[in-house]
Amino acid sequence: MKRTLLILISLLCLVPAGLRAQGVQSSIQALNEQIARAEEEIRRNEALLSKIKGERAVTQNELKLIVSRISNRQSIVSSLNQQIAICERDIAAKNKEITETNRRIEVLKKEYADMIYAAYKNYLLNNSMAFLFASRDFGEMTLRINYMKRYNRMREAKASELDSLSAVLQDEVKRLDAQLAQLETSRSNRDKELQTLRADEQTYKKNSSRLAADERKVADRIRQKEREKQNAQKQLQRLVAEEARRNAGTKRTAAEERVRVELSNNFEQNEGKFPYPVSDGVIIDRFGKHPHPTQRGLTIDNKGVNIAGEKGAPVRCIFEGTVSRVVFIKGLNNCVMVNHGNYYTVYSNLESVSVKANDAVGRNQVIGNLPSTANNDDWYLHFELWKGTTFLNPEKWLSR
Repeated sequence: MKRTLLILISLLCLVPAGLRAQGVQSSIQALNEQIARAEEEIRRNEALLSKIKGERAVTQNELKLIVSRISNRQSIVSSLNQQIAICERDIAAKNKEITETNRRIEVLKKEYADMIYAAYKNYLLNNSMAFLFASRDFGEMTLRINYMKRYNRMREAKASELDSLSAVLQDEVKRLDAQLAQLETSRSNRDKELQTLRADEQTYKKNSSRLAADERKVADRIRQKEREKQNAQKQLQRLVAEEARRNAGTKRTAAEERVRVELSNNFEQNEGKFPYPVSDGVIIDRFGKHPHPTQRGLTIDNKGVNIAGEKGAPVRCIFEGTVSRVVFIKGLNNCVMVNHGNYYTVYSNLESVSVKANDAVGRNQVIGNLPSTANNDDWYLHFELWKGTTFLNPEKWLSR
């Protein structure tokens, strides 16, 4: 009974360790995926930056791309720090398990040694035979024979349990070695990222200082452009809301309504899976209220995201739908609204447009192009996503 209880306790001790090991690996894998996404964003950022970099003057888009790259590197460093913390906690737990396993092995060794010694003494003194012949009758002798068999089985089981715990100890040591290697890798990667991050911060300071001589003039121009953008976005939002209300109030046949609902559902099921409307684009102005990436004291209230791209890059529709409107708005150039049932995607700051109202469009179909001006600050897409009359954060819907 005691042996059975000891084995059960050993098994119960091992189960949480196995579950925790799975949880640790799952957490590290999730962090690795975050790091991979940030690294991919940095790769796109650097590729785009190398293509738009001005030879004579630093532009705002260049600074925004550097800020975006710094943000992604900070995200990588944060993920690596989390990995390091997870590894350190797991290593501490594994060391505790190894200590406890060693203690149990020592106890088992002593118990097994006592059994062997007792068996050896019985052998020398011929106690086994004396024990049997001391029985009062045949029935008692049978009971004593069974007792001796059980004792031998217990001794064999103790030896087997000792071997099992030794194997568990070896496995725990191997996992500890692997975790120590993971910790060392994470620390090394973090140190490299910190060095690169510091270099990026120096690059930002250097490029910012190149604008310092004309800082007031640049700041005034940026603030004026931001005011124009805000006014243009308000005008765009009124148009989208108007279109959404008109669409909601349209009378449809049962078949048309089924098609609309199915399109809405299909769109909704692709949340987080849509391609970027600009290939290899980089988000330089994020959704919602936030400080301007390069101008202190200036707050942006963005109802979408601004995605930087190459000069004249094609802009693609992210999902099948129907073009609701094509309009020109001062400050946002040409704008294309695409209906996806109960959802709308809006593509603004297009230099040229290749679709018209009521056109059916497919996923990844080119609907226009980014500006091809000499100023790379113009090479971006303002992208919005709406559900009815409510604007949504497009970043949550796009795939990376």
